[in-house]
Amino acid sequence: MIQDPKAPLPANFLQNLPDFFSKNGTIIHNARNQIRVFDINGRKINVKKFCIPPIVNRILYSWGWRTPKAQATYQNAQEILKRGFHTPAPYGYRIDRNGWLINYSYFVSEQVENMRPIREAGHDPALIKALAKYTAQLHQKGMWHKDYTPGNILYKVENGQYHFLLVDINRFRFFDKPLSKNLIIRNLMQPFHEDELLKEFVREYTQLTHWQGDLEKQVLRKRHLRNWYDETKKLLKKIPGVKFFLGKNLKQ
Repeated sequence: MIQDPKAPLPANFLQNLPDFFSKNGTIIHNARNQIRVFDINGRKINVKKFCIPPIVNRILYSWGWRTPKAQATYQNAQEILKRGFHTPAPYGYRIDRNGWLINYSYFVSEQVENMRPIREAGHDPALIKALAKYTAQLHQKGMWHKDYTPGNILYKVENGQYHFLLVDINRFRFFDKPLSKNLIIRNLMQPFHEDELLKEFVREYTQLTHWQGDLEKQVLRKRHLRNWYDETKKLLKKIPGVKFFLGKNLKQ
């Protein structure tokens, strides 16, 4: 268990968290992982409970060959803030085990209000332009959100200015130099699934970064390939027995 000593949490919060989590709070997300919001000493606290990993990953996490998601989220949040970008303030994490195998894990952070995901924005040219600038800044700082999707980029507008915040950051990579072209292309295809919005976003990015070459065509090709992959997964799921053999690779 790791708790930020400056966090607005009771001293024994992480120690009692599994039982407290199961009996209290307001559920705001309930899928493979669950997120609940709690009122602690007059402050809103967000707790994400990560599910038990599939067996292969569970062994890798348990032996220390991979960083457990709750721990990775906590560490990545610290680095994002250190590099001058925004994500909910990390307060701590807890990893439970069943014997030597990792079981459930929990990440505790501030609950950010009055921000919404960009997927709810529709066609907003000002937002697209602001997001292109923000994305270019991330890339220049060597920051790669592997799940840079419409639900993981939150925004708000204050005094005509767009402000962004990143969530679901357990799969995040940091570099000491700007991102490579390959990583940039893989990142740019993610924020918008509609072709027209994606084209507009990439054009703005191209102008800001003075990209050499047809970036729009490369990103669209990558996006369409991903769409084909997703549709293929849906078809495979209908074949009896396939889910048993391929497991989590077929989950949406």
